[in-house]
Order: sequence, then C-alpha cells, then structure tokens
Amino acid sequence: MIQAADYRARAEDCARRASEAQDEYHRKNFQALAVMWSEMADKVEGRTGAGTAAATPDEIDEALATIREADKFA
Repeated sequence: MIQAADYRARAEDCARRASEAQDEYHRKNFQALAVMWSEMADKVEGRTGAGTAAATPDEIDEALATIREADKFA
C-alpha cells in the first residue's frame, strides 16, 4: 500500500512543477494534481477533506496528460 509520505512527495513535485510552469494551463493542472495528491495523503492518514471539491475524472485525465507532456521536455 502506498504511504501518505509518497502521496505528499508527489504533491510537492506537482507544486514545484506548477511554480515552474511557463503558462497558465500547465500551472493550473499541476496545482490541481498537487491538491489531489494531498487529499489522497489525508485520506490514507484518516483525515477529512478541507472542503475542497474533488477533481472530476476528466480533470484528472487532463492533468495527467499535462504531466506526460511536460515529462517529454524535462
């Protein structure tokens, strides 16, 4: 089972990528992924959400596509 620390590391990576993004589209997607990974860590730790709306499957797919595209240039 994936540990909360792993999810938090992924959230930190996405937050870093968001801060380095060269356009608003990629920044927003990386921020959304950072929130998603943080929420997953909270869930593993038994914490409740902070009132943020969960991402839809389409939003997650779009954000993951952004990461795949960004990895081509890394």
